[in-house]
Amino acid sequence: MGGLEPPTSASQTRRAGRLRYTPADKSIIRSMSKRQAFLPTLAPFSRLLAAALVCLLFLIGCGTRTITQTPRQTTEDAPGLSITVSPTIPLVNTAQPNEQELTPTPDCLLDGGTVEDMAFSSEILTADFSYKIYLPPCYDSNPGQHYPVLYLLHGLSYDNQQWLRLGLKSEMDALIQSGEVSPFIVVLPLEARFAPPESSLFGDAVMQELLTHVDSNFRTLDEKAYRAIGGLSRGAAWAVRLGFEHYDRFSKVGGHSLPLFKSDVNRVQTWLTKIPKEDLPLVYLDIGRNDPDWQTALTFANQLDQNAIPHEWYLFNGGHSESYWSAHLSQYLRWYAGDW
Repeated sequence: MGGLEPPTSASQTRRAGRLRYTPADKSIIRSMSKRQAFLPTLAPFSRLLAAALVCLLFLIGCGTRTITQTPRQTTEDAPGLSITVSPTIPLVNTAQPNEQELTPTPDCLLDGGTVEDMAFSSEILTADFSYKIYLPPCYDSNPGQHYPVLYLLHGLSYDNQQWLRLGLKSEMDALIQSGEVSPFIVVLPLEARFAPPESSLFGDAVMQELLTHVDSNFRTLDEKAYRAIGGLSRGAAWAVRLGFEHYDRFSKVGGHSLPLFKSDVNRVQTWLTKIPKEDLPLVYLDIGRNDPDWQTALTFANQLDQNAIPHEWYLFNGGHSESYWSAHLSQYLRWYAGDW
């Protein structure tokens, strides 16, 4: 609890690391320098081996001669070099194996995850409900595996491409490939019409249709413990509203640059009083010092403090911008996946 202000975000640290030699780079350099120091000790044997290979090539080049040996007989032309010859079969140069045969099958982790555009007919919206979904690496290769699900909501006047523009796919791929987080699915719903929450049907469509649709069509872990919701700006306000009103469906709620809907300001205390302590979702809140809504977010964090609700609260440098959210994206994803 309380405000924290690390000197830089996790994602910024990782980006800076790419500009310098990483520990892995240094270990490779050390390894190569040791091998170079060892080469002079192999010189005498290398000259003997080279002489033996010259003799062997001379014998192979004599096309009119056939070398016949007893079956499976082995002759040693030089220390450490042996030649096995089949009876009455001329020695010829064997063809080099196909290079593709020497290339191992790529690990599916290295292929990264995939992002798919999906839609279904919504009875609540009387229109198609569109969403994007990130499926983690190896999703198709492991048909028996089921995954936690994170729902991330976009901001006002934007669409669900926003999280991808912030670097969601590349961050997810990197965190999963490095083993820093377990694989999970990310769903990016599209709020096509920005109506006041009291008259908007978006929240109802998410809770009554989207969650069921995703659980029915993808290999999800559909228990509360493996489902989280978060958002930025207006999406953060939706995440808090849906996460607390439907606390039986979400175990974690993330509010990034949270403004809260005006109609929800007076409902916070009701939520915190009504929900049994053991059923309250974990909460993550962050906002920039230059964000015009930082006091609203701080007030909400103080209410959580006063009610002894476990949460994380961060007041970072920065404003209400995509550069701010992108800089902290890795930290967000690590938190959501914390116990998955």
